[in-house]
Amino acid sequence: MGWLLIAVMVVSDSGSDILMARGMRQVIDPPGRGIARLLAVVRAALRNPSLFGSAALGIVHLGAFLALLSFWDLSLVIPAAALDYVVGTLGARFLLGESVTPLRWAGVCLISAGVALASVS
Repeated sequence: MGWLLIAVMVVSDSGSDILMARGMRQVIDPPGRGIARLLAVVRAALRNPSLFGSAALGIVHLGAFLALLSFWDLSLVIPAAALDYVVGTLGARFLLGESVTPLRWAGVCLISAGVALASVS
């Protein structure tokens, strides 16, 4: 049950980040200055479905995280949650079309190795 919740937590958090990035790229940056510009950005964001999806997945992530903490130690949950970086980088590359440098891929591999080491009991 715990590893299923880890998967839900990781996928929902990464999905939330990906939808937030896509949604904010869709929000138009209006010209102008000050409070009027800020209010225009907020209005555009409140009408963006990707941002609502991001918020919903954030709630799912929080629920899975809280459920995990009810029966697993924080010292295991936090390293497992670092898999968000791996899934998020994959999503950025393949869903958002971002360029990911070899150095970033090396970092993803290091994070994966660290999660594997931390999860060995």
